[in-house]
Amino acid sequence: MKSYKWNPIQRTLALAFAGLCAPAVLAQEDIATSTSEETNPSATLEVIQVTSQKRTQTLQEVPATISAIPAGVMEDYGIDDLFEIANLVPGMVFSRAPDDGLALTLRGLGTPARTQSFDQSVALFQDGMFVGKGRMYSAAFFDVERIEVIKGTQSTLLGKNTSLGAISIVTRKPTDDFEANISAGVELQNGGWSLDGGVNLPITDDLKVRVAGHFVEQDGWIENLATGRDVPEDSDQGVRVTAVYTPTDTLSVTASYQHSDSERIGNGYQYVDNGGYFTDDVLEIVGEAQLDDTKTATCEECPNNESYHDTSVDAFTLTIEKAFDDLTLTSVTSTATYDILFYDDFDFGSAFDEYTYVTTGEVDYYSTYFKREEDYDQFSQELRLASDGREDFDYMAGLFYFKSDWNSLEWQNYNTPNFPPGDTAGEIFNGAFGNDFKQKTETLSAFIQSDIYLSDTLTLAAGLRYTDETKDVQFDRIQGSLATLWNTVVNPPFESDLTFSDSFLNGNVSLRYEMSRNVSLYASYGLGSKTGGFAESAEVTSGDPSLDVSEGGARVKSEETQTYEAGSKMVLFDRKMNLNLALFYTEIEDFQETSFLVTDASAGFLTQNVDVESTGFEIDGLYQLNDDWRLSGALTYADSVHKDDGSDLAQAPKFTGNFGYSYITELNVNDLLFRSTGYIRYRDEMVSQINETYPSDSLTTLDVTAGVEAGDGIWDVMLSITNLTNARSADFSSPIAGPVGAILGAPTGDQGITAETLNQQRMVKLQFNYYFY
Repeated sequence: MKSYKWNPIQRTLALAFAGLCAPAVLAQEDIATSTSEETNPSATLEVIQVTSQKRTQTLQEVPATISAIPAGVMEDYGIDDLFEIANLVPGMVFSRAPDDGLALTLRGLGTPARTQSFDQSVALFQDGMFVGKGRMYSAAFFDVERIEVIKGTQSTLLGKNTSLGAISIVTRKPTDDFEANISAGVELQNGGWSLDGGVNLPITDDLKVRVAGHFVEQDGWIENLATGRDVPEDSDQGVRVTAVYTPTDTLSVTASYQHSDSERIGNGYQYVDNGGYFTDDVLEIVGEAQLDDTKTATCEECPNNESYHDTSVDAFTLTIEKAFDDLTLTSVTSTATYDILFYDDFDFGSAFDEYTYVTTGEVDYYSTYFKREEDYDQFSQELRLASDGREDFDYMAGLFYFKSDWNSLEWQNYNTPNFPPGDTAGEIFNGAFGNDFKQKTETLSAFIQSDIYLSDTLTLAAGLRYTDETKDVQFDRIQGSLATLWNTVVNPPFESDLTFSDSFLNGNVSLRYEMSRNVSLYASYGLGSKTGGFAESAEVTSGDPSLDVSEGGARVKSEETQTYEAGSKMVLFDRKMNLNLALFYTEIEDFQETSFLVTDASAGFLTQNVDVESTGFEIDGLYQLNDDWRLSGALTYADSVHKDDGSDLAQAPKFTGNFGYSYITELNVNDLLFRSTGYIRYRDEMVSQINETYPSDSLTTLDVTAGVEAGDGIWDVMLSITNLTNARSADFSSPIAGPVGAILGAPTGDQGITAETLNQQRMVKLQFNYYFY
């Protein structure tokens, strides 16, 4: 394992936290006697409530690391998807792979991007509905009350696919009064607009409804010189109707339906020449080969001559809560579907026949592109019974049923001419094939957890969850009309009917000790599992997908995760400061990994089960200096590596952190208020593929907002600027699906020609919000 040196940004963040934490250390003697009545309530921190553990709890009393992002912060910065949320959560990295696969990690661990048949190990919930497929993670969200990100193994209560954490989206619910809001914004830097709104309709005393809508048209920050578009060009629309019916004080019924459509034209991926293999003459052909805000790429077979993604999602959730004295029975029934059509330009530029160019000087362009169609539907039902308010212990027990049906057909259209030169010219990276993958999943689990109050200051929480899951798969590979070595030998055709089933007993245990009313210590352990199955992206060189991936098949084992965590949560200085500290260690046996591997002998995508681990610490804090100023900060260190050789995992920066402020003051003009926020964020250097290849530089960005609002809160106008300094780094880096540059002398791997996507550049948004009461 290589040694690690702190750079100036890391030292600055660490010193900032030392300054933030030092007063807390000096004040320990006064913690036990401080009370909220001794201070001006307007200069204290509000109590934040979360529900990510299926109970309403304060953020400070949950024995786990949780980040809660309220609606106001998301509105200030115009955040409307999870990729942007990652900027606010230290230890979280969320990037788009070329095919819109999710590169999502918490504390340096997460499910790799390429294989869509893999379950996610960081689960997503929306209003209690388990979101069973990663494709739906990238859908725009709107009219949100808050986002909760809980880290570590949470298998007992949250269950399926929470071995590394979970994200909970809590949407706004209707209220008893007529209310409405509208938000209109214009993007000044790159071009675009947004319109959001919602209205509460109290139909009767027992029935209230909320309707919300979301519309966005947004141009990107990279100009494609070949098509004239500023990419990625996004168009999102969504509508949600939520109804709450409370016929009695003990019965509540909440129903919610949401439809969304998302369209993305183009992406930021572009050629990067890492060794000067493209001469000036070649650069005139391909346009350019450096990571910047321009690219030159075209795909004649793709809509608009660009990569194109169209996603439609529908979801319905019905939640029924019935109270019985000190018990509450909850039922959550949900269904969700999506349909996608993707065209991906996988040569990432203006690929041309290099052999013909070298031998004759002629330039013939070609495209390598993938076309993918998917449809998916899921149904889930959860029943749980929870006690509340007992003096000796509280408990929660429940059953969970889930089934899904996923159909995916991906045609990989390779069209590289005259490669490799010689007798087998045109036989490699040439010839189409389709991966036709159909998967039916059925899951049944039962769980129970109890909080045992050993004393007034000591609470033991323990729980178990048993899960049984079966996946029935039909996996066929279809040979294209042109037969080559590429689609007959390297990627051979086959037909198969497969089954994978597994069952496991997972659980959590934690001990929480309240040193005082303001300081608590906790230690926790979690054991979680993620079911294996079959990787639809595996090469299957054996022609038999039933074999293990190590034998040339597509079968992957289930992975098992253990997380150990210890920490402290403190409320200091008469509720003016929250300070949370945590140490963690996570190890995964048979981690499901798909990545590009370059060795001295070969290069290609590798799917494998491998043991990994992550060790580190987290610090986060809030400090209310006075009525006007609030400081915040967070720092995560995660050393996430393969256990066999100590090499870094993909998308796993060692350090991530942020430091920010919030300022609000009266202007003494028509009762107006001035409001401003700012954050400096840091993400360490990282790699995108295993074997510590395809690196990305560290990234430091600065975001600021400023605006005025009416003293009665009826309206506000805000200007937000993200990435003010236009800092640049690759969000994700990958090989090109073809031998681009090979005949010109470029080696395979990250020393040759790579495809990299630039992080989001400066965005300047002016937004107006109005509230009707």
